[in-house]
Amino acid sequence: MGLERLQKLMKTYFGIEGEEYTNNTMGKTYLFKIQPQHIREVAKLLKETGFVYFHLLSPVDYTPKGGNLELNYLFENLDEKVFALIRTEISLENPEIDSIHDIFPAVEACEREEWEKFGINFKGHPRLKPMLLDDTLQGKWVLRKSYIPEAHRD
Repeated sequence: MGLERLQKLMKTYFGIEGEEYTNNTMGKTYLFKIQPQHIREVAKLLKETGFVYFHLLSPVDYTPKGGNLELNYLFENLDEKVFALIRTEISLENPEIDSIHDIFPAVEACEREEWEKFGINFKGHPRLKPMLLDDTLQGKWVLRKSYIPEAHRD
């Protein structure tokens, strides 16, 4: 009963309700919108309630609409075949959030990749260093909407 327990605990500890997220065609999914300072507590809670499989970390740059970066984390309870989508927003001026690589080891490479492409500082991450982009693109945050590719082309 991972999902029912998770919903009850999220309401108790964080005062948030989950809502059904119908855009995931792979299975029943619930969306929880959290404050960024709670990401580590929520990750631990997910693991305790059976959501042991991490699928993805997906940032979205909503500038100029809202001016923030939205982070989407997707976890699955393999026994119940249900998903939990955790969504939070961080400031574009100071994009940082705690790392959860020690709770879900598979997140380590994803956090590193999003640091390199969006400039998100994952506090506590052991290896925030270039992984994908060449030297000419380091620190350019190539997936932010403010990135201008013409300046870096030959």
